[in-house]
Amino acid sequence: MLVPPELLGVAMPFLIVQPLVENACGTESRRRRVAGGGTVSLFAYDESDHVRIELEDDGPGIDPVLLEARLSGLAAEGVDSGFGMRSVDERLRAVYGDSYGLFVETAPGAGTKIVLRLPKYHPQVHA
Repeated sequence: MLVPPELLGVAMPFLIVQPLVENACGTESRRRRVAGGGTVSLFAYDESDHVRIELEDDGPGIDPVLLEARLSGLAAEGVDSGFGMRSVDERLRAVYGDSYGLFVETAPGAGTKIVLRLPKYHPQVHA
């Protein structure tokens, strides 16, 4: 985890990062770690009036079609429904507007990188 000290006080909605870390540590990723692999990394970057948070894992990745189904709520309910990811995306968009939310880079076998870009200050978000 690499977060510059000046960003530690930036407020964000409650439980935004935790569900994403849980997804990164899911069943398939857990199997890889037990077998001697598996890494989850968190980085935060200061971008003037915004913060960019990146969560990366070296897990199995997600098929882009399945990812779209998860984020749109069309995936079947269950372990792989993507509810946590969809919930985070919806909450970010509700608070900050449609210019914000989750931006995901992934492919099968290539791991996953989730990027959140948040304003440093927002009247509806308090520490």
